Amino acid sequence: MKVLIIGASRGVGRCLLERALAQHHHVTAAVRDPAVVEIQHERLHIVRCDVLDAEAVTRALAGQDVVFCTIGDKSRGPTTLYSTAARNIVQAMQAHQVRRLVFLSNFGVLDERARDLRGAALLFLAKRVIRHALADHRRALQDIRDHAPEWIAVRPLPLTNGPWTGQYRTAVDGIPAKSSHIARADVADFMLRQATDDSYLNKTPAIAY
Repeated sequence: MKVLIIGASRGVGRCLLERALAQHHHVTAAVRDPAVVEIQHERLHIVRCDVLDAEAVTRALAGQDVVFCTIGDKSRGPTTLYSTAARNIVQAMQAHQVRRLVFLSNFGVLDERARDLRGAALLFLAKRVIRHALADHRRALQDIRDHAPEWIAVRPLPLTNGPWTGQYRTAVDGIPAKSSHIARADVADFMLRQATDDSYLNKTPAIAY
């Protein structure tokens, strides 16, 4: 399978890159600075791509089977990164007839209700600390729902650098009960599964331990 990973230089995207190669996929890593991806592999192609550049995104999507978007913004101020990225990606999908998008979103984007006090505390903090990011994630999700042929928007709980386990819980509505975090490696594992699994098609699953 030919997969495009936008935001493959670090975090979940880097984990996804390594996992996709390990599972024998042909991977295109779309990053702003190709020099930061030091991995060399016969099935890895690295392209320079700013997700805010619609033409660059369109070029990167040519010939792909599925596109993953794992971008992140560390700033806590107002942003349009996620919504602009989503708009550019779905337009490029339409241009090249790429059917499936797996998009890294965030818990709190759906105004979820928690199942317990721990979840309530996490949601309370998220909706205040990253409220601007969540607002733009909502705009991105609306564009994806309206225009992507097939999509899955993944809502991880707080991310850690823990090891891959392959063991995690999901919730389509709300967040998993008694959960507090999830390793980036396991989010990558779950996202890669969505390339061929229709269980969460056109849904927004949350993922946590």
